Parts: sequence; structure tokens; C-alpha cells
Amino acid sequence: MEMSLSKQALGLASGLTLADASWERAISVLPGAVRRTYPANTTIAGEYHAKSSILIMTAGWAAFAKTLPNGSRLIVDFALPREIAVIEFAGKAGETITALSDVTAIELAGPVHTSFSRYPPSICEAILRAEAGRYSRVAEHLAGIGRRGAVERTAHFLLELACRSHRSATTYPDRFECPLTQADLADALGLSAVHVSRVLKTLRETALASFRYGVVELHDHAGLIKTAGFDRSYISS
Repeated sequence: MEMSLSKQALGLASGLTLADASWERAISVLPGAVRRTYPANTTIAGEYHAKSSILIMTAGWAAFAKTLPNGSRLIVDFALPREIAVIEFAGKAGETITALSDVTAIELAGPVHTSFSRYPPSICEAILRAEAGRYSRVAEHLAGIGRRGAVERTAHFLLELACRSHRSATTYPDRFECPLTQADLADALGLSAVHVSRVLKTLRETALASFRYGVVELHDHAGLIKTAGFDRSYISS
């Protein structure tokens, strides 16, 4: 089979997501590609476990989290459908990756630095862009926890998830499905579950956004962007 995938097929022109069903068929026949399924709440990879792979998410959400010695958890990032998640621990301290909902993915063998000899240039470029995108997201999350207030931080986070789930470089959805629990939100935002509940109530009462029954609704895009000081270039570039 011809070992080439265009940037258009991978959706590289519109960010870090993968554009349509054709990419799944093309990636699934790459050398060593394996389809994986992970039920909700199962561990995809654990801290200190030697694992190096590249997951192309086809369905479901996963969390990258660090567990502290006192048992508390900090969620560093999320992997969403039609995104590339790089898992590369090599036996060193890393993160625990957990399926938050039922996850299906196509797994390519790592480590990343060896992929250049095994996969088409467009695949390698997509992997590198995914790594760069994750770095940018983690930097924003650190800035949020360190310098943004709770309302601004939460608004910023919801807008990021909206952009990523909507897979558009220019527009925002009015609503999107989100399988995160209040505890997940708390661990991602560096807040207590009680504080998250208060913040969501504030966003709801000010008619900016609401999050109920697994669905986030953005009621006022402009107001939410202004409240968060949100610049989507770190996602869309």
C-alpha cells in the first residue's frame, strides 16, 4: 500500500486533531498498528512503568495525571477523540494515564525518535505537532493554576475543551459533551470539589456557561472569552 498521508487527510491545517474517517483507515494499516480498547476507569499506562507508544484516539477521553505521596492527584492534561497522545515513560517517573470514558485507539510503537524511520513524513509531523501542542497546553494550565483566579481559570479551561472537542480553528460550539466529573475538574484546576461547585454556579448565574449531566453549554462566547482572557492561538496554531 502507498505509505503516504496528506496533511489534509490528517487535518494538520486545522490544528492538532485528525480531520475525518479516512485518517483512521490509513493509520490502521501502518506497520505495527494495533487497535486498543480501554473501558472507563481503567489504567492505560502507570507511573514508572516502561512504556513508549503513540495513541491515536478514535473515541473517548483520557487523563494524564500525577499522584502525589499524600494520595492527592493533579491532572496535567487530557486526551480527546481524534487527537494523538504520546506515552513515553521509559521506566522513569511519569504520569498515570486513565480512561475517563470508554476509549478506543490505534496504537503505534514508540519511542517517538524512532518513528521517523518507520512512518510517512506526514505522520511524523503530526506526532511532533501533538507533542508541541501538549507542551503549550501544560504551560497554560500551569499559568492558570499559578496566576488566574478560580473563575477565570475555570472559564479558560472550559474554552480550551470546547476548542479541542469542536475541532475548529476559528469557531466555538454552543455545547459539547464532556465526561469529566466534578472531582476530575477539581484535580485539573487545582481546586477543591466544593470550590469547583461554587465556580460553576457563578458561571451559570452570570449566564456565561453551565455544566450539567455531562454536557457543557457556552451561553455567552464573548463574555466567557473576556472573563478568561482566552487566546486560542496555543491550540489553533
